[in-house]
Amino acid sequence: MPLPELTLGLVVHYEYLWFRRSATSATADKDHPACIVATFRHKDRQGDFVVYRPVSHTPPSADQEGVELPDSVKAKAGLDSAPQWVLVSECNVDTWPFDLRPLPNQPDRFHYGHLPPRMFKLIRDRFVARYRARTIKLVNRGES
Repeated sequence: MPLPELTLGLVVHYEYLWFRRSATSATADKDHPACIVATFRHKDRQGDFVVYRPVSHTPPSADQEGVELPDSVKAKAGLDSAPQWVLVSECNVDTWPFDLRPLPNQPDRFHYGHLPPRMFKLIRDRFVARYRARTIKLVNRGES
């Protein structure tokens, strides 16, 4: 199974660990689409690290912020047509390609597609604003 090329805006199938569960569990309850919004290298460690934003069919709760994906964006990104949001109020940081999962019904593929550049920029900018305001709920999964 070849891995997709690590690129910004890529939507992958990932074992996303919600912040609310991270205090009691080290594993996710189910896999989710997740958008890659940033990559970096740590000076003291090998490999790429990735910042994943979850994509969910559940609307954001009162303490979350999300960007609803229009139908055209969902189609381009390879997602289903049901309502979906990219949550920008939390993220997982993990090593690439740890915890990627094959797509349901496509065991030889790990990614859905890419967000269009304008939508990616909107999500990235909201992430940067929250990061600067220190209001991101971050789960660091790349430390193990």
